[in-house]
Amino acid sequence: MVSDVAASLCIHPFMLSKWRKQAREGLILTKEIDIDKDVAAELKELRKLKKDFERLKVEHDHLKKAIAFTSARKGTSSPSSSTARKRSR
Repeated sequence: MVSDVAASLCIHPFMLSKWRKQAREGLILTKEIDIDKDVAAELKELRKLKKDFERLKVEHDHLKKAIAFTSARKGTSSPSSSTARKRSR
């Protein structure tokens, strides 16, 4: 993401976007940069892990809410259902 790269370079994301646009338009000359395959693979894995982590955080939050909801319902069950359970025993 542009914001992540800009933060790592200590520049404003707008400046990075502007430079990228200028490079695409040919206003700035760029060099062909070869990225080490191991580094590229590691970065790809890191992006995947970050995405998975965010998904797991959301799932965890939903599970906490579901547990709280079911716990609250157990405490507020109607008295008629508890007497029906006693009679059936």
